[in-house]
Amino acid sequence: MTKVANKMRKTPLASRFIKQINRVNDQICFSALQQWDSKIRLDAIAKDHADAFSTEVFKNNPYAKRIHRRVTELPELSHDAQAVALQTGVVASVEHVLAYMQEVQDFREGLVAETGAPIREDAEEEQLRRKIELWRGAPPASSYFRTLGCFRHLRNHYAHVNEKPTQAFLSYIKSYGAPLNTFWGKRVIDIHGVDFKSLPTTALTPELAFGMMNLLRVCLSEVDQMIADSLPHADKVRWIVMEIRLKPGNRDLERARLVRKVTTRLKIDWGQEVDESQVERAIEGIHIAPKA
Repeated sequence: MTKVANKMRKTPLASRFIKQINRVNDQICFSALQQWDSKIRLDAIAKDHADAFSTEVFKNNPYAKRIHRRVTELPELSHDAQAVALQTGVVASVEHVLAYMQEVQDFREGLVAETGAPIREDAEEEQLRRKIELWRGAPPASSYFRTLGCFRHLRNHYAHVNEKPTQAFLSYIKSYGAPLNTFWGKRVIDIHGVDFKSLPTTALTPELAFGMMNLLRVCLSEVDQMIADSLPHADKVRWIVMEIRLKPGNRDLERARLVRKVTTRLKIDWGQEVDESQVERAIEGIHIAPKA
């Protein structure tokens, strides 16, 4: 077996999706900052101009006429705007994770052909969990997938504008809420007060949204590492070689340069640091002919 010195293993897909979650997190942070500052200013304006309309107070703002409300109504509108922004951020981030789960399955199955009966589940995270168990030959840590299941239900709750949680959401929380609180309570991660047992009925705040972003990032990274670890070293090398040789200028690379490029890509794309001798052996195993 090839010995590989690792930090955080990953697939080449992880960084793109984590970057998107980080972008949403930044927008949630900005929304919270803006809301806090806006509330102070709007409260003061409402006190001094109680009978005025937005078009009078914000004469130079081209969007004031779009609202045209009394100034005393603006603080509540600002609060509602933040609530919508927070929910939209959570929905978008969960969508990014769901998109990752589908794409990473397609990616892995493109590297290693599937055998046996296909695995199909209505719940995306459960389908991926079962596939990883097959690929690894052992059950993966289920708490990451249960956490993603909770957020999938929460996404549905917000996106479908449900007045109350569905029975499916409540049943899911009843089964996994307490164990998830215990699991994450032992991890070194700031979840900003997220309580899975009360997730369906708790009003979303900036602090809770921060915790959800942290949880989504960690779950995606952990699941991605499981998938990276399930792939043989030789398959990763073969994929990198094919990627390199797609460029016309790289089709006739001499073996030494190819080995160096593959070694670098393993570190950047897969989070793996290996000796060039190991890469050399892997390339020989996929029968890449040296430059004539």
